[in-house]
Amino acid sequence: MHRLGLSTRVENHSVIVKVEGDLDIATAGDLHEHVLSDVDTHGPWMILDLSELDFMDSSGLNVIINAYRAVTERGGSLALAAPNERVTKVVRLVGLHRQVPVHNTVSAAVNAMEALEAKQQAG
Repeated sequence: MHRLGLSTRVENHSVIVKVEGDLDIATAGDLHEHVLSDVDTHGPWMILDLSELDFMDSSGLNVIINAYRAVTERGGSLALAAPNERVTKVVRLVGLHRQVPVHNTVSAAVNAMEALEAKQQAG
């Protein structure tokens, strides 16, 4: 059985979505709906906390790409935080890390997101 755990918290204007379990064709739709709902509710500065994500396939990559589009269309940004080695390999294989920043920790992602948001507001 495919299981995906999703939870959301807001820290310093950043919407942090914790993704747990397997992100694949059976669960990608759940994350997609969750992300869109969170962007509408909390704003477009989003961090996907992947520290508890065990597996991700191309369906998961598509959800991340669509999340990136959703937040940038609304003037925000997306970052990935704390992916394991297997997930990092998938992200790097397709070059997604060139478009979506990947951070080692959630706190590093929050700090980078704050700086980016401040820069955008000042500019």
